[in-house]
Amino acid sequence: MSGSGCILLLPARARLRGDLTQAPSLQKLIGRGDALEDGESGELGQLARLFDITPLGLPAAALSRHLDCGDAAGSQWLRADPAFLQPEMSGVRLMAVGELGLKPEEAEALAQALQPLFGDFGMPLTAPTATRWYLRVELGHRLPAFSTPEDALGDDYGAHLPYGDEGRRWRALLTEAQVILHNHPINQARVAAGRTPANALWVWGGGALPQQVVSGVGALYASEPLACALAQLSGISIERIESDVLPEQLEDCAIDLRGARSLEALESAVFEPLLERVGKGKLSSLTVDFADGHAWNYRRSHGLRLWKRPATSFE
Repeated sequence: MSGSGCILLLPARARLRGDLTQAPSLQKLIGRGDALEDGESGELGQLARLFDITPLGLPAAALSRHLDCGDAAGSQWLRADPAFLQPEMSGVRLMAVGELGLKPEEAEALAQALQPLFGDFGMPLTAPTATRWYLRVELGHRLPAFSTPEDALGDDYGAHLPYGDEGRRWRALLTEAQVILHNHPINQARVAAGRTPANALWVWGGGALPQQVVSGVGALYASEPLACALAQLSGISIERIESDVLPEQLEDCAIDLRGARSLEALESAVFEPLLERVGKGKLSSLTVDFADGHAWNYRRSHGLRLWKRPATSFE
């Protein structure tokens, strides 16, 4: 994807609330702009359109570890995030990962209780943040495939654990971790106070840092860890939008809006002002890239395509 202009990273279209008529600027962009070649859906596909990652992949644990601690090189990493399991009649359901409201001292105490268990298996456990915990694994050690939290949340816990000989080892290890966490005084106190306990770990995102990351833009406006880690590895600047007013200079940049959900809010805060800049020649182009793999590009000359009507749907 071209690095000129401004690229908006957006959620999948189905995840946006509201009717397309609530976003007339987006209607104009889709109706009169150029539809780009469909790409791969999902987070890896979307980020791979912005970054050239070698080898191709999205090793979430290594990337976020690099951002959190700067020491990810030379090892493989797994995220082992605190999680909440809800027992049910038919099994156990994964209800939350990471965002459990743990205080830093609570996270540290829980992680310390688990360190001997994982250390005996040659995988040191650390908790540099309250939401992101890590297992360090030697290079060359085979890692089973684990589901991402997005794929597993709300589903049966056991259905997303690895199988086979290696899977049985991990199942036993994670079951023992559940026992330790369930019996820990911090979790007992949280349950007594009506707060969500960290009664399990969710392991995912295994791999080592990419060998090379090249960006298609000069700057990234984002706070999401994986996108920021890729930007850091590629050497481009990572910026923040601190208010509701967009920065004046947005040429050769991408803005991560994948957490947005309201079409109406995006229209007033983003689509309308940026399309106006394109029309006035203050921005060379505006590209909308949706997580489902569809994208459109709009340039100033596209405003002359009066024979093309604004889109009435995303299709």
